[in-house]
Amino acid sequence: MIDRVNHDLLKLLPPDAKVVVEIGCGTGLTGEEYKQVNPHCQYIGIERDREKAKIAVDRLNWVTVADIEEIAVESLEIAPESVDCLIFGDLLPYLKNPWDVLKQYSGLLNQEGQIFASIPNAQYWRRIVNLLRGNWENPDSKMQHWFTLESIKSLFADAGLQVYELQGKGHKTETFVRFQQLLHPMVKALELTAADFATETGAEYYIARSTKSAVPPRRLLIQTIIMAPTGCDRVRVLEPDKFSATIPGVRTVSGVKAAELISPLAGEEKVFIWQRTIMQYPAYIPQLKKLLEQDYLIVAEIDDNPIRRREYADNNYLSYRGCHCVQTTTEPLAKMLRHYNPNVAVFPNQLAYLPPQRIYPTADAVTIFFGALNREKDWQPILAALNRVLAAHKHRIRVKVIHDSRFFESLEIKHKELEPFCTYERYQEIMYSCDIALLPLVDNPVNEMKSDLKFIECAARGVAVLASPTVYEDSIVEGETGLIYRSEKEFEIKLNSLIDDTSMRQEIAANAYEWVRDNRLLCGHYRQRRDWYLQMRDELPRLNAELRGRLPELFSN
Repeated sequence: MIDRVNHDLLKLLPPDAKVVVEIGCGTGLTGEEYKQVNPHCQYIGIERDREKAKIAVDRLNWVTVADIEEIAVESLEIAPESVDCLIFGDLLPYLKNPWDVLKQYSGLLNQEGQIFASIPNAQYWRRIVNLLRGNWENPDSKMQHWFTLESIKSLFADAGLQVYELQGKGHKTETFVRFQQLLHPMVKALELTAADFATETGAEYYIARSTKSAVPPRRLLIQTIIMAPTGCDRVRVLEPDKFSATIPGVRTVSGVKAAELISPLAGEEKVFIWQRTIMQYPAYIPQLKKLLEQDYLIVAEIDDNPIRRREYADNNYLSYRGCHCVQTTTEPLAKMLRHYNPNVAVFPNQLAYLPPQRIYPTADAVTIFFGALNREKDWQPILAALNRVLAAHKHRIRVKVIHDSRFFESLEIKHKELEPFCTYERYQEIMYSCDIALLPLVDNPVNEMKSDLKFIECAARGVAVLASPTVYEDSIVEGETGLIYRSEKEFEIKLNSLIDDTSMRQEIAANAYEWVRDNRLLCGHYRQRRDWYLQMRDELPRLNAELRGRLPELFSN
């Protein structure tokens, strides 16, 4: 029995969909993965294979065993115009009458709803070569129809749907280039366009995205240069980009420490984001002028207090003054940045995926987690208290530390493990094996502007936290979703309580997990960035006037 995730379609599904219907859901593996992104969604599966459907029932909200060509859509008990996403996978070419099926099922979509499908391309160049050699490529005799680029568009148009994107999938090798060269005389003789022919023959299959809406989406290109990839590219750029790209009309691209400007598609408005970039004055002026000349909205992305790096001030804060606007993580940081640029938006850090709820082992042992960079001044005030607690519970406690060898060496306990700086996947794995996390931050200007990301990462993995009030008291509900300490003595008392009281510890962790699920998943917040970029695009005349006032040299010849 084939059990696989359709990654091509999974990455395109809007993360905030309320109702998703997957026709031909198989064992429900695609839906199960999607619900890690969006646990609030009602994911409905329709599957004609009873054995697969039995497995899917435990993964999805609701599964109906049916052949969609033999059952009336009304009998599915899905309200008309209630569905956000309708997924056909690779099913359409296998149906006897995909035209009628699309017409019937499109009635389930709401006005902004989308249909997703994967469809093989009859014009794929390897298929043409095989056909010329007398070998028609049809390994699956159950396939009823073959489609070309144009007939795919017609298939959806006949159902009253607008195809707003067709992604061609397939590897274009040197042999493909040779194929184009050999057929060029024929293409010219048939009065075909060489570029169109290359496009139509280069795709092995297409991913079709369509909607009921006749209004074309506003197109936006978001390009980011990542200057600090370690530790913050994933949560600040890569995951938001991945989610934003599911919005009709939005295209995202990023590069590490180098970014050639991407050629826009027809009608695309452009955004260029400098992530944690220290711009030197006047060396960066030509690059900024080039972006302005090409009508980019220029955005600075920063998630850390710039006073940590003297270079920002040495260059008169060009990194913020030289952009139209700034995006950041916290309101305290935004308040400081507004001294250099008044147009600042706050996008708090969110989790892109919610792991399955924790099932704790029955063993009595308790594991403490500590993983952070540059925290020596933060953990020193609690070290003596921590070692007293470790000594009191030495037979049932172990500690896992990531990166901080000095902290590790200071722990007066035998059962301890040190992991060097590691991948985020390994970081999550270690955190998931722990019971209590220590989140100390002393009160200073740098720490006050940090985000609560560590807390939401721990909460999502069933780890109860003991944290400082700095940063975390605005997120943690004391005694319900975590514990806050305000002195060394209070740290010692509360850590002992978390170790001794298993039910309290696990209840706090469960409450925190639910809070993250309901409040701090990216699926509920990702559209805010796109909406703000479009708002800033609409206000470009004002932003350009303000930018000219701050840096007139950007507009000089």
